[in-house]
Amino acid sequence: MSRLNQTITVAKWEFMQFFKWKQELIAKSIMLLLALGMYLWHNQVLYQPEPQKIVSNIELVELQLSDDFVLRSEAKSKEALVEAVKSGEIDGALVFKSETLPQQVTLYSQGIMSWQTDLQAQLNDYARSNAAASLNLGAEQLALLEQPLQFETNYLDEAVKDAMQQSSFTANGLLILMAVGVFMTFGQVFVAITGEKQQRVTEQLYSCMDAKTWIEGKIIGQMLHAIKAMTTTIFTALLGFAFVQVILKGQSLDLSIFDFSVLPWFILFVLVGIYMCTAFIAAIAAAIDDPNHSGKTAFMMIPLIPIIVGFMMMDSPSSLAVTVLSYFPLTAFVFMPMKMALIEVPFWQVVIAFVSSVIGCVLIRNMAARMFKMGMTMYGKEPDFKTMMKWAMSVRS
Repeated sequence: MSRLNQTITVAKWEFMQFFKWKQELIAKSIMLLLALGMYLWHNQVLYQPEPQKIVSNIELVELQLSDDFVLRSEAKSKEALVEAVKSGEIDGALVFKSETLPQQVTLYSQGIMSWQTDLQAQLNDYARSNAAASLNLGAEQLALLEQPLQFETNYLDEAVKDAMQQSSFTANGLLILMAVGVFMTFGQVFVAITGEKQQRVTEQLYSCMDAKTWIEGKIIGQMLHAIKAMTTTIFTALLGFAFVQVILKGQSLDLSIFDFSVLPWFILFVLVGIYMCTAFIAAIAAAIDDPNHSGKTAFMMIPLIPIIVGFMMMDSPSSLAVTVLSYFPLTAFVFMPMKMALIEVPFWQVVIAFVSSVIGCVLIRNMAARMFKMGMTMYGKEPDFKTMMKWAMSVRS
């Protein structure tokens, strides 16, 4: 069997030992059914709710509630209206303490219902209109009082994108997805490698393949899991976004807040970055003898540092620090796509950053292969950091 076939075999085994397609299919089907059910429920396809019967103790002139309510006025005492609510004759009673402004009103109902918030909002609009009329304010004057300060920032750097909200959403989304991928590889690589080392399967695997082939297969297999987790996160986030926008807010689905133009480059950078992070995590995990008491576990979180720094520096994409980090081999996979989402970046800079990331990826992979080879054959005592650095810098594979 050739080395390529061995690598593919290891990658397939590494991916399939954690991937159960039937469970994945069932989980995604349940998610889609729930989303469909919520959509049908919100659009009243499955049922037609009865309007809420509301009674007020005073006459509310010119108040027009939505079709979800039927409002009538009855000059009854609070006690009588409360009894009507308790008996189920009406759904809610509005008891006004006075007919003059400012008005104080109490809503009596059997329990907490979703329609109460909507009713309160409509009553507030009615009270605001009455207050404006009592002060002889017209609609334009009232709108002027409610007008917020129009604050605008003009960036002299032409590279800054105009749609800052779109850019911010995209940049945050990119960093969050990378964090999801790193966390996925951290958990599964740690479990897989430390488990294999404790079960002493290393000798059997080394009899049929070399260490570099083994680690390459494991990296590719865990990358597939990271990509699956990121894809699932995107799918879930889009469903949640659609639920809030379409169902809760009653708006049409609008994905214009995301900048999809950076997606092709993001895919390339994330593949290189996840490969690099997985190789580093595998190297550290191979040096751990007892996963329950090792002091090296915290060092497996080092790949998250560029992502954390990216969140901290997102508000300064034009700074010198971000520019340098977007070219540095070990951080370019985070900072260049983040920078592309926030400002316009020349094509040649993106190419340089990607080439730099590939170089960093190769260096980390080679260092990780040497550390992985030595770490997986060392039992009973964990190597110190001096020994690990010696393995990493060794010229022999």
